[in-house]
Amino acid sequence: MLSKWATKFDLYEEYLSSLFGTVRMHDYFKPQVEPGGFRKHLPVLKSAEVDGKFYTVTFIRQFENASVVHLNIDWNETNDTRIDLHLNHNHFALSIGQAYDCRNDRASGSTGNFVHTFIVSPPLPDDISGMTLVFKEYSDVFNDKATGLEIVIHLE
Repeated sequence: MLSKWATKFDLYEEYLSSLFGTVRMHDYFKPQVEPGGFRKHLPVLKSAEVDGKFYTVTFIRQFENASVVHLNIDWNETNDTRIDLHLNHNHFALSIGQAYDCRNDRASGSTGNFVHTFIVSPPLPDDISGMTLVFKEYSDVFNDKATGLEIVIHLE
């Protein structure tokens, strides 16, 4: 379709691809909260195991204006190579409910471990009992291609 539009409107196809790629990134341009005024850690220590991977939330960092949630992923790395680590790395999105904006801040890791960090605003309440964290896996950074993997962590 981009080829047809490029021809019809006398534009470069790469230009249209870039333009529509930017439109897909609309969430990246909304104002982003940066955590400030650290208050405390909330202990969580909840996990789920799926397909040989262990998904854990150990704690939540509480700030005055936001919360920070870390999703740790661990697996048996004995058969992994450096190439496996980079080729098989997917992205996650966190959902807590409509009241909370959850932004994937960063991810890092090495063989056998990855950590995804999410900034949540407004901050979660200090009493998180009864809340549910839902992590959905995507094969692309735009969260367009869901893999079907969903990790649900119930907080008590």
